[in-house]
Amino acid sequence: MDCDYLIIGGGSAGAIIARRLADASQDKIVVLEAGRSDEDDPAMLDLSRLDEQTEETEWGFLASPQRGGPAVLRYSRAKVLGGCGNHNDCAFLVPPESDFAAWEALGASGWGPEGVQPYFGKVEGMVQVETDPPLSPTSAAFLRAGQELGLPHLQFRDRIAAGVGSFPLNVSGAARQASSNCYLHPLSALPPHLQVMTGTLAERLLFEGTKVVGCQTSRGAIHARREVILCAGSIQTPQLLMVSGVGPAAELRHHGISLVADAGGVGRHLLDHPDAPLIYSLAATAPAGALTPCEAAMLLHLDKTEPAPEILCHFALRLREKYTTGGDICAAENGVKVTPNVARARSQGEVRLSGADVRDHPVIDLNYYSDPEGYDLRTILAGLSFCRKLKGTAAFEALGAVEMAPGPEVQTEDELADYVRRTCGTVYHPAGTCRMGRAEDPGTVVTPDLKVKGLENIRICDASVFPAMVSVNLNNTVMMVAEKAADLIISQT
Repeated sequence: MDCDYLIIGGGSAGAIIARRLADASQDKIVVLEAGRSDEDDPAMLDLSRLDEQTEETEWGFLASPQRGGPAVLRYSRAKVLGGCGNHNDCAFLVPPESDFAAWEALGASGWGPEGVQPYFGKVEGMVQVETDPPLSPTSAAFLRAGQELGLPHLQFRDRIAAGVGSFPLNVSGAARQASSNCYLHPLSALPPHLQVMTGTLAERLLFEGTKVVGCQTSRGAIHARREVILCAGSIQTPQLLMVSGVGPAAELRHHGISLVADAGGVGRHLLDHPDAPLIYSLAATAPAGALTPCEAAMLLHLDKTEPAPEILCHFALRLREKYTTGGDICAAENGVKVTPNVARARSQGEVRLSGADVRDHPVIDLNYYSDPEGYDLRTILAGLSFCRKLKGTAAFEALGAVEMAPGPEVQTEDELADYVRRTCGTVYHPAGTCRMGRAEDPGTVVTPDLKVKGLENIRICDASVFPAMVSVNLNNTVMMVAEKAADLIISQT
């Protein structure tokens, strides 16, 4: 099969690029998606039915055990059209401008605050955002508790600052506004020059020298006349590059893979939002949220040398073991969870190969709390210490809240640090494994036009290109990157 543009990955970014390219020309566009379609699946499209989703739409990845952590770490990644936009809680936030100023300072020219703002606007032109979603009484009590501790009640859609408030959600009623839903559905009405191939695994890229000419897939070879656009996400984008011969030379040699390009940054610089839960048992079962158990948030700006809040806390109305890594999570009766995470964590992990076949699950080394300055651990401990004050508020006392984890026996900083490592929590926000930056920087994989250094006819567009972590949930930013990428591709055609 031949096409003009081959998009590998039909997730949050791939769906957007496909639609924008299809609208701009009559070029033949093919989207490869390893998972099935999300269309007409109520558990996938209805946010309130998230817990009904099955393992069929998961890759089943495990992360490497962390120092002091559990032996088995689940690491959730979506395997379905629409990607993780169909697995998340639909928190839809725009990062603070300082995040994008940091991107530009790291060499991502054109990706500063002024460069990205129009593309967040383009996303909002396609995606409905509920800025004031319905709130359960228990989540409302959490907001009151935060206000008792001196935090203002904010609309986080308006600005990212210290405070408490509802998460803005990309929903229409209860219907998810994932990129597949907003840009591709109904699939039967897509223009004839846009083809979405679900159930199709990208096995390796095809080359003529250093020019990418297509991809070998589980359904045969597909050749691209113009470009291959890699949108497989922060875990599988570097994996596919490496099994195809693009990556750290020593690692490829170890797995018997012929080298196409020695790209030392591929798979390195893995960023995430590590977290640690506070679990409370309530006097009565918390009523279910109208749309999601994760309705409310708290942002903390405890270190004023930081340009923006350094801690983001999710408040969850119930404990969902399906979405924990496998750490030491207390199964509290009538449990709710307050989970601070490190908004701009500095520790860097990596994605490595476990074998030369793309079907071999990659090694995911999160490497949490490893930064030399100890910033990440200090920050999560500060967040936990602040959040423990919630129990002393009138709003939490009225709920009959009793701290079950870490628990009253955990008091010293060392004890709390041990708890953080044992729980080994994450918000599942991997980024940065093919980071964007200056061409002369040996650690960067793509230049600001998202082209892969040292190769021809290939770009990357997903969270793997983030030069630095953004302070909030990633999905909106990934969609913004896709909108900007589409403009770059169209303008350079």
